Amino acid sequence: MSVKMNNFSVKFRNMLWDLGKTVVVFFVATCFALYLRKANVLNDNIYGVFMLAVAVTSSITSGYVWGIISSLSGVIGVNFFFTYPYFAIDFTLAGYPITFAILLLLSVLISALTAKVKRAAVLSSLRRKRAESLNHMSKELLSANNFQDILQISMEHIDAVSHCSVILYIGSPLNPKYIVDKYLSENDEKILGSMLEKQVAQEAYLSKKSTGLGIEDISQNCLGTYIPVIKKDEIYGVVGLLLQDPDYISSDTLQYITLIMAQVVLALDRQEIFLESQRILLEKEKENMRSNLLRAISHDLRTPLTCILGSSTTLLENAHTLDQETKRQLLEDIHHDAGWLIQMVENLLSVTKISGHDASLKKKEEIVEEVAEESVTKIKKRFSHAEICVHVPEELLLVPMDAMLIEQVLINLMENAIRHSGTKDPIHLVIKNTGKEAVFSVYDQGIGIPPECLPHIFDGTLPSRSTDSARGLGIGLPICKSIITAHGGRIFAENNKDGGANFTFVLPLKGEDIHVQ
Repeated sequence: MSVKMNNFSVKFRNMLWDLGKTVVVFFVATCFALYLRKANVLNDNIYGVFMLAVAVTSSITSGYVWGIISSLSGVIGVNFFFTYPYFAIDFTLAGYPITFAILLLLSVLISALTAKVKRAAVLSSLRRKRAESLNHMSKELLSANNFQDILQISMEHIDAVSHCSVILYIGSPLNPKYIVDKYLSENDEKILGSMLEKQVAQEAYLSKKSTGLGIEDISQNCLGTYIPVIKKDEIYGVVGLLLQDPDYISSDTLQYITLIMAQVVLALDRQEIFLESQRILLEKEKENMRSNLLRAISHDLRTPLTCILGSSTTLLENAHTLDQETKRQLLEDIHHDAGWLIQMVENLLSVTKISGHDASLKKKEEIVEEVAEESVTKIKKRFSHAEICVHVPEELLLVPMDAMLIEQVLINLMENAIRHSGTKDPIHLVIKNTGKEAVFSVYDQGIGIPPECLPHIFDGTLPSRSTDSARGLGIGLPICKSIITAHGGRIFAENNKDGGANFTFVLPLKGEDIHVQ
């Protein structure tokens, strides 16, 4: 009811404004005509002044009504002021009825033509704006990278051209997948959110036909206009409009909204295709990782098992002939290779955790200093001689992560530095806070990474130069990349300017639980 009262109030104010303009134009035309008669100018063509007044009135007022009123007023004014007997209304004189009838007809025609030209100009301007808006929207949709952005762009362009409150349901209006809206007032939000309006929108969704205010054969007492969003025979949802002036509801407006939604449907389809291609690419990367993993396992597991078998066989068969130093060396080899097998099993468990069909990362905020301390403690148990320098921020740094997996990454990186740096100089673990990301760097002062290996350092396809040197690099680094990628971060390797290799990975400081598929 309040909306109807507001519309009536707006219409009444506009009517008074048009009435005032009509009165002013007619008053000015009458005064001008009286002046011309007194000056003996255009006495026989005084009708032209009032015809001009009719044209001016039609151009500055809305609709045909005021032009017709101005035409009647002009005929009466000519009869009253400029036809003998003066200052009296008399249409009975010979010839006057036909003259005045022709004058009235010409005035009405001028009024109608002027109003029609004005309306055509308004429609032309509106269509030009709509064409520009469609072109601009198409460009914006090309840069949109998620469903919410696509829907929001469509709302803004509908509102910009139609000047109305808009709501878009993707899916059934009574149970939508997405809702995007843009309201001109809180009252509009209450109206479009009411159950009555939703039921009318649901009818448009089920029938695949426009319903609501301004649509023919409407039986609902609703205020919104609802247009189904359809591509071929598939319906995506419903767009609802709450126009301030129902007179704006026209086939032209409905066609424009339909064009906008056609663009939106294409953008949604393109986004779905993009997401599907990303999923396929991810599956392909997972398959590559599995292939590389199997290839690395076939080498990395065989080598330590062969050494363990050989050393243990030697001890069993020649224990009585071996001296204590030789026995000790063989036992150390067995211990070393058994430790490496344990690390291999940890890596395999990590791969299982992030590559299963229903796998998920349960991320929660962890104190990076504790994660770093735990990983260093574990690596020192296996490499007691290694010297590791840890540098962490002075302030408390919390990072969303799966702590066990990030520890595994740090252990892999530090172990690679210890094994392959070719030096006994300290290994450095440096953690920094950039404000938006946490940066973890493990670097050494050794021989560095061969330039030809850098492009393939994380894909498991490194060329094996020797049995022992390849051990560890084949499986650990690809797993590190998979773990960091699953966390929404990135990892890379480079050689330091002063010598040595630098492995760095970056984790975002804010994030939600990620479901890995």
